[in-house]
Amino acid sequence: MWPRFGRPHRDGASLNVSDPADPAPVDPRAVDRAYEEGLAEGRRLERRRHSHPIRNLMIGLVALAGGAMLGVAAWYGSFGKGGEVVDQKLAVAADRAEPTLRAAADEAGQALSSAGRGLQPDSEVDDPTSSETPALNGQDL
Repeated sequence: MWPRFGRPHRDGASLNVSDPADPAPVDPRAVDRAYEEGLAEGRRLERRRHSHPIRNLMIGLVALAGGAMLGVAAWYGSFGKGGEVVDQKLAVAADRAEPTLRAAADEAGQALSSAGRGLQPDSEVDDPTSSETPALNGQDL
């Protein structure tokens, strides 16, 4: 149980309780300093407790999706019917998005290959097997 005033603690040591009739004088500056230090420590701990903003965003999005599912279930009368509707809508959206994504990927691939062809060296100017390589002497290094 909780130790009571004036009784020894469980391990036999007496509690360090001063007599309320004889209070020690307290310096107000020490109280202010202790308050400010405690306030700073509290702020430090509060910053440490906050999680990462991206994690908070992800949790918010999941909560929003869960709320939307609850709303759909309430609208259609059951989770089964609401789940069917959501699955159907997601399937339609995926079917519509797939050709668009494929077309965008093909266009990006064509743009990269044409850019790569533009960067290829001309065979007449920059032929690495050309016999006209300049002789290197010690001064060119």
